[in-house]
Amino acid sequence: MAHRYRVEGIEVLVGTDGAPAGFRWRGRRYVVTGVIASWVEAVPWWRGDLLPAAAGGQQVVWRVEAAGRAGSTGVYEVSRGPRREDSGSGSDAWWLVRVLD
Repeated sequence: MAHRYRVEGIEVLVGTDGAPAGFRWRGRRYVVTGVIASWVEAVPWWRGDLLPAAAGGQQVVWRVEAAGRAGSTGVYEVSRGPRREDSGSGSDAWWLVRVLD
């Protein structure tokens, strides 16, 4: 079963290879223990602060295995996409897309 989270922004620690090495979601820290897969897709229309797909906006999605402080592991999909120029920040945004049970 998967739980989808459309617009939950997260803080991400990026590894030297550009993939997420850890992230903070809802006040909890997670350490990425493995990258399962990654792919590029068009930015969905509901991601208002990211460049829309019609403007050539793309996001990279990583499916990762991550462990929380309690030691339990899970599979998460996190994405990174370019912010719109009018959003007040020139950096990319990170989002939690899905949690797989």
